[in-house]
Amino acid sequence: MRGCVIALFSLGVVLLSFSAPARPSHVQAVAEKDARTPAQQKIESRLLYEIYRTRGQSDAKQVPPGPTGVRIDKHGRALVDIRAVVTPALIARVKKSGGTILSTSVEHHSILAHVPVLQLERLAGDRSVRAISVASEPVTVRQR
Repeated sequence: MRGCVIALFSLGVVLLSFSAPARPSHVQAVAEKDARTPAQQKIESRLLYEIYRTRGQSDAKQVPPGPTGVRIDKHGRALVDIRAVVTPALIARVKKSGGTILSTSVEHHSILAHVPVLQLERLAGDRSVRAISVASEPVTVRQR
């Protein structure tokens, strides 16, 4: 009998019932990752969490609470590094999605751009895109 324990004592039979334990958060995270589409598998988890939050799917997708570290601008865009075969067609697609391109590198297979978070899945669906991750922000160091 799953979820129940039967204990025999000299005073009689006692039936103790326990509810099933909650799924551990790491098990939930693995289940969410396994359910991702091929396009979603190309997107860094922190960006996916922001997509889910924007859509109001945080609870359904078991998004962990707290900040992701992804900075979203007032236009709903994140600074991302799109790892892909850089072509004029892909550049046009990024722009058409509402993205602003900061730099491209054919040699390094990279496009740095501010892209609306709700357009990232569509871009990740492009065959030439290998991965989309949060881009590193520049840091200024002042000498004393």
